[in-house]
Amino acid sequence: MEAQEYKQRLGDRARDIIAYGLGLDKYRPSRNEALCPFHREKTPSLKWDSKHYTWKCFGCGETLDIYRYLTEFKHMSFPEAVREAANMVGGEVKLTTYKPVTEYRKPNIETCDLSQEAIQYMASRKISLQTLNDWRVKQKVWNGKECFVFQYFDDNNELQFVSYREIKKGGLKGGCEKNTKPILWGMWHINRKKPVAIVEGQLDAMSIWEAGYKNVVSVPSGSNNLSWIDHCWDWLQDIVEFIVWADNDLPGQKMANELQIRLGKYRTKIITHKRKDANEVLFYEGKETLLEFIGNIIEQTPAGIINMSQVDYTGVKNKVDEGIPTGFYQLDSTIEDLQPEQLTVLVGRNGEGKSTVISQIICNCIDNRIPVFLYSGEMSTQRILNWLFRQAIGDEKEYLEFVKTKYRLKADIRPAALEALKQWIADLFFTFDKSVLNIRKDTKDLFDVMSVAARRYGCKLFIIDNLMSALEETADSINADQSNFVQQCKDFAENYRVHVILATHPNKIKGRGEKLEKEDISGSNNIPNKADVIISIERQFKNDRDCDAKLRLLKDREEGRYTEVKLIFQETTKRFLELEGDKIRPINYNWRQHLENEDWHEVDIEENALPF
Repeated sequence: MEAQEYKQRLGDRARDIIAYGLGLDKYRPSRNEALCPFHREKTPSLKWDSKHYTWKCFGCGETLDIYRYLTEFKHMSFPEAVREAANMVGGEVKLTTYKPVTEYRKPNIETCDLSQEAIQYMASRKISLQTLNDWRVKQKVWNGKECFVFQYFDDNNELQFVSYREIKKGGLKGGCEKNTKPILWGMWHINRKKPVAIVEGQLDAMSIWEAGYKNVVSVPSGSNNLSWIDHCWDWLQDIVEFIVWADNDLPGQKMANELQIRLGKYRTKIITHKRKDANEVLFYEGKETLLEFIGNIIEQTPAGIINMSQVDYTGVKNKVDEGIPTGFYQLDSTIEDLQPEQLTVLVGRNGEGKSTVISQIICNCIDNRIPVFLYSGEMSTQRILNWLFRQAIGDEKEYLEFVKTKYRLKADIRPAALEALKQWIADLFFTFDKSVLNIRKDTKDLFDVMSVAARRYGCKLFIIDNLMSALEETADSINADQSNFVQQCKDFAENYRVHVILATHPNKIKGRGEKLEKEDISGSNNIPNKADVIISIERQFKNDRDCDAKLRLLKDREEGRYTEVKLIFQETTKRFLELEGDKIRPINYNWRQHLENEDWHEVDIEENALPF
């Protein structure tokens, strides 16, 4: 099937994929319109064309279909974009060396010198005529309006791109010459051996120039279009350092963060300021303040290098409230809760209680209103919820109803209690949707989804259960694949200041009932080496055993402590209960606070017929 056929099968679904993917402002699905991401405007001129399945801007003439979106904004090659489109429609793609070639034309326009009105407007924004001349700003009638002309010359002084902006106070309308190559504005006067400031608009670039810092460029088409990176790629490689000063809004912040990743964190600094942009700093605070601000950011230590004298000492008191309790008191008191920026490995044999421990940790997080995310490799979403609710409700019969199956009575949850449980977990428990994404061969999607859970929903604990065995089944190099994955888990924990629990299984060298050690974890040796905490769950099988299972702390990188928690498995509640001496520590989850006032009555059923 050809690429065009995938586009046709995807149809109008591409409209929403592109709109939501780019976060288009003023997107109105009912009217098929949005603000164009390629030029500044207040009234939507970007319209969806259902005949060609393409967004088209009637202001600047730009078009955007699913393939341009995936290649330019999601940074895929064209073959990768076609495969992505095939996945979206459930197709199979076989590609040869087909790749579209974009042909850009060189602009050839007539301009005139700036009018007094244009000069006065720029003067009102604190931009002098000398600066306008330095930047070759001209004037032209474009689309019936008198506009500023911004000419984009490359480092060989060849004109590649032209954009326009209406000449009037507050004028945001503008656009660009069609089919011309978008590059950075100001490349022709850059010293590549000095830090280059990248700003979001022409006025911001000229403001920094006006203040006295001359090594500055502006992006061509706003914060949403970063196609200029590809067009300027070779030129960008020679720049020693970047300073990104985007607009102080959400799209600007997103652009700054994206540029830091794509240009290299080690050479990219981000400026943040209470003002909207550099031009506002110039206007309200003057040249000296703006230049001082640029100077201060240049003096900062480059990314990737830490000057230890500038690091704040956190101390013990700052960690008191950051930990995540597991709900197993003796374990929590030993490790002082699960700490952010750490990785825990939970190891246990099949059928010995890993899933039970995980479920209880989730319940305890929900009780403490700590959002948690779970990936389960073996349990369906429905089974995860059923198991969690059954553990949470316990064996209190007033909240249960009993169903007669073919062989026995089984307990089910009464509707009012079920509603209370749903409110209890609301916005606190999230899982990975395996019906949408298959991550067995490529775990990138998992970390992408986890990053959304961390950023959007504030999840602090991430549990990955039974994925390591899946990696063993599919990896060409098992140890390398597992080692890379564990490192990704650690990096994710550090980058988002969360805790990650990785559930895995032991190798088969030791038999059932033998004590597990950290060296017994199946797979790469780097798994125990990289872990901050290692915990084992082991059933006890001896006739004279004093408990049903043990939770053992095998590694605690921070304190080097060890503990062993004895557990009693309560069949009626599907819970592990801690045994302290001869006493059992009870568990009571707080879901009952969501119960509406209701007169609860025992179910009229013979006591000896109950399942517990």
